[in-house]
Amino acid sequence: MKKIGLICATLLACVSLAACGNQQASTSTKNGSTQQTHGKYYFDGTTANLQDVKIKITGVKFYQGDETTNGKNVICFDYTITNKSDKDVNAITGWQDIFNAYQDNKNTEGRLEVAPMPEDTSDQILQDQDQSIKKGGSVQCRMAYELDSNKKPVVLKATKGYDGTFLGKKTFKIGKSLSQEESNNDSGSSSKSSDDEKTVSKTDKVSVSGNSDEATNKHQTTSDDSNNSAQKEADDYWNNLSPQDKENWHQWSIAESKANDPYQNGYYSSNSSSAASAVQPVVTPQPVQPQ
Repeated sequence: MKKIGLICATLLACVSLAACGNQQASTSTKNGSTQQTHGKYYFDGTTANLQDVKIKITGVKFYQGDETTNGKNVICFDYTITNKSDKDVNAITGWQDIFNAYQDNKNTEGRLEVAPMPEDTSDQILQDQDQSIKKGGSVQCRMAYELDSNKKPVVLKATKGYDGTFLGKKTFKIGKSLSQEESNNDSGSSSKSSDDEKTVSKTDKVSVSGNSDEATNKHQTTSDDSNNSAQKEADDYWNNLSPQDKENWHQWSIAESKANDPYQNGYYSSNSSSAASAVQPVVTPQPVQPQ
């Protein structure tokens, strides 16, 4: 009887351990909830650990849709994948063999379609994504999915092997689109740039107006200086004439005035047929004394 009791206790303990090996646990976070299985292979919401590979999710981003996604917004998972085996594994197939993304709908399972890589994907990721990873090697990559709804959460499920053994899942609430934030930043920059252009344009106009006024004033100053110089030369010349030369100039000026006046040069006089000719006086040049 004791042996029978011992055997029954041993069997009960084995059953209990087996049940614990398949026990599931659920946790909740601010951005979603995680459900995982306790065992050698698992997905805890961040890391998926399997026999051949290990994948760690390093970030989740949302992007606005464009023509490449038929206008559908996108969720993108950044991750690091490590090859633990000698098998031929690359970053893309390693992810797709484990993960699928879903959004609930009333008719189907709601599995999401894979989307093209976002525009901000690095050249290194694009280069490494389909290359074989050496045993013990790690590669950074990302996977994007087209969203069927901009409100319903996304459920990322992890399974193992061809039998699809469930490893765990995590629910992600829809976040704000990074592209929209970037677009707003660009818009702000464009607005600032436009304001700067307006300021520069206004400054240019003031500068041009100022230059125009400066050029006019400069021209006026030059003209005044030229006139003053000519007047000074004339004054110096007259001041250096002898009294006799000044008298000759005075007499010549009177004669010239009469010669050009028809009432004084006899043009209207019946006794005169032609105007008197004025003779310009001969002036003896005098040296100009230095000032």
